[in-house]
Amino acid sequence: MLDIKLKLTPGHTSERSPLKRSPLVSLFWNITYACNYRCEVCFTSAGRRDPEELSTDEAKGVVRRTHDAGVGDIILSGGEPFMRDDIVEIVAYMAEMGMVARFASNGSLLTDEILGQLRDRTLTKSFQISLDTLDPVLYQKIHRSPPGALAVALNSLRRIQDHGFHTTVSVRLTPETMPGIPDLLDRASAEGWATVTIHWPLHTRRIKDGFPQDADFLSLLEPVFERFLALPKRWLVETYIPWAPYHPVIKRLEQQIRVVHRGCAGGRDHLTINPTGLISPCVCLDMPEAHVGDIRTDDILDVFNNSPLCKMVRSPQEYGICVDCPEVGTCGGGCRASAFVLTGRLDGQDTACPIWQTKKATPRAATHVEP
Repeated sequence: MLDIKLKLTPGHTSERSPLKRSPLVSLFWNITYACNYRCEVCFTSAGRRDPEELSTDEAKGVVRRTHDAGVGDIILSGGEPFMRDDIVEIVAYMAEMGMVARFASNGSLLTDEILGQLRDRTLTKSFQISLDTLDPVLYQKIHRSPPGALAVALNSLRRIQDHGFHTTVSVRLTPETMPGIPDLLDRASAEGWATVTIHWPLHTRRIKDGFPQDADFLSLLEPVFERFLALPKRWLVETYIPWAPYHPVIKRLEQQIRVVHRGCAGGRDHLTINPTGLISPCVCLDMPEAHVGDIRTDDILDVFNNSPLCKMVRSPQEYGICVDCPEVGTCGGGCRASAFVLTGRLDGQDTACPIWQTKKATPRAATHVEP
């Protein structure tokens, strides 16, 4: 997933290179495909519950096995994770193992009762609520939600804060949502939301009316960065984009605020589990070509350490990816989901990379003759 986090208040960050060898430390667990909304952009094409969804007992088995493998932190999403009636039971079981939970949700089903149980019975730390826009009509269209859904999300954000959880919002970057991001930043500043996360949708699942996959979205975001810098309180910028350090917009941004580059950790220190137990390196690669195991039958550490795709993302140059680029040891060969969309191959070239773009343009420039 290609993300930029605009962090308004101090919290956790890390400058460890994503290419530095690491054990498996975290999971992104899409615990259900069920969702009460039908967002036009959805990383899992959520809607209906899969008949093969992990049962409560199987979900607890995932918790046990991943705990034994050394995982201490799980992000739970979906679909909408609170569509599962057993979600508090599962997260409470995680707490018995000492495991931290973080939620990505649309916020529509959060009540004071649920939040109180999560506060009292679990080790839940944070919520990321999908907001996308502050325009109620556009919110309803984007989320395919009932009238008044934006007000519900905003009320849920207040409840989350009242219960003491770290509170962030997210927006999926599309031509419709981009103009409203500065207003979201202003609202975040006024409400005390810690982070505004901007997702660049990867065209591996449901995408309607999005930007082309190879659009220069960092240049599109330059006015957003200017608004962020103008806020009365802001802390830092985190990029989860392998080639972000080499983009001119980010280079200019680094001269004005601290920018931390987290790169891509998929297959490098975390894995994703889908609602039926299939394992992939990245939340945006929930597709047969990228499934590397099944949590029901496979040892997750063996999958992490030995599956060819996980080995490829850790050592891309050994698989022919960016072998002639001196930055491959720090960038990691770009985004594998982006490469798959753009080339049809998981080992293909991520042609959105600014280094690759410059190299591609250089031969044409050299042959240009002035009249």
